[in-house]
Amino acid sequence: MKTTVISRFKTTSIAFLAALLLVVFASASIAFGDSELIAQAQPPEGRWSLKLDGGVLFVWNRKELSFTLTIKGKDVRSMDDPNNIFLVVDGKILQIQSLPITNFAPDARKNKLDDQVILLAHRDWEATFLQNELLHAKITLKTSSEKLPSGISMLVWQYDLPQNLKNQDATGQMYLSRVEGDYVILLNTVLNPSVSESDGRRFLLETISTLKTSPDKFDIKKLQDAIRSGSIGS
Repeated sequence: MKTTVISRFKTTSIAFLAALLLVVFASASIAFGDSELIAQAQPPEGRWSLKLDGGVLFVWNRKELSFTLTIKGKDVRSMDDPNNIFLVVDGKILQIQSLPITNFAPDARKNKLDDQVILLAHRDWEATFLQNELLHAKITLKTSSEKLPSGISMLVWQYDLPQNLKNQDATGQMYLSRVEGDYVILLNTVLNPSVSESDGRRFLLETISTLKTSPDKFDIKKLQDAIRSGSIGS
């Protein structure tokens, strides 16, 4: 059994792209290390990656919303960044983010905005930061909607990096977002000559389709026991 505790991270795409532009694949990747079972009277808040056959189970426990994602891959590693969650999954970069809707649309619930309007507001908020604070250049967004078989709506959006920032490791970014309670859960990946738009889209959709949420925090020890018994990840 392997377990990694992942530290707190910033919730905007700026941190992701800044780190990406500085360290793309040049940064040392850290393989998940072995750990003893975690025994707590109450499930703790925090973030973990639990090793599965063929990937990892990512767990995020927080007071308001807890969730898991199954990240499938032959080689899943954590990039060395103390403030952000970056994983390298068979050569593809993945960042996992979650933020309160009130961060960018404080009156969303009061005004009874639907999920699609909320996701578009989040996209515009992220894009404004990217243009004004990081890239200092206008970006053109390409946006589409997706639905899970359960009927849950999601937003997929992407942009190309300005020409002077493009390189063999990064030509653009793609995002997938969905509303869960009073939060937006956001996945993003890097596009490059080895990861096409269709590859990135499929990767994000496959990952988000494994999302499981809970109003209560997940018990890490119970999850580890379930993995060992084969009832998770088999």
